[in-house]
Amino acid sequence: MRGTWFLTATVLVAMLAGCATGTDRTPPVNVSTRSLPAAASAAAEADTPLGRAVMTAVNVWRQGKGESALTTDAVLQRAAAVHAADMVQRDYFGHHNPDGQGPRERVLAVDPAFSASVSENIQRLDGAAYTAMSDAALAAVMVEKWAQSPQHRRIMQAGAATRSGVGIARTGTRIIAVQVFAGN
Repeated sequence: MRGTWFLTATVLVAMLAGCATGTDRTPPVNVSTRSLPAAASAAAEADTPLGRAVMTAVNVWRQGKGESALTTDAVLQRAAAVHAADMVQRDYFGHHNPDGQGPRERVLAVDPAFSASVSENIQRLDGAAYTAMSDAALAAVMVEKWAQSPQHRRIMQAGAATRSGVGIARTGTRIIAVQVFAGN
């Protein structure tokens, strides 16, 4: 029993440790806001069926909580897609890439004039069971996992968020999802 509790607590801490909110506005020193990782930028898919399914599922969830639907924003979409591709290519998982670039820096690299606050949810699903699921079923799993975490749920439900972009990247049986949120 004790080992199970420790494993559960460790997984929960690891999941929560990678969360970024709109309050994380101080970029690390010397982090680029002018460019995104080149290889990931070239490999990123701006629009995927799973990304559209995630956006739909998040909007259905938000509307069930009394919030308005998010609109897809091309700047946020690009930042999310490149980050998802970068995590797959460089084999890491977190809100900040190995160069120190976080959600805000990525958005500014796409649009230097972007002025709204930025929040981000990320998720990694591993296993053949996930890759065999339909996009709608995968999106439902992702939204449910985010909804189970207070920090992810708060980001997903934030009334100030009006725009979003979803990036998806896959490798083998691993699926990486990134959703970036911003207000007006």
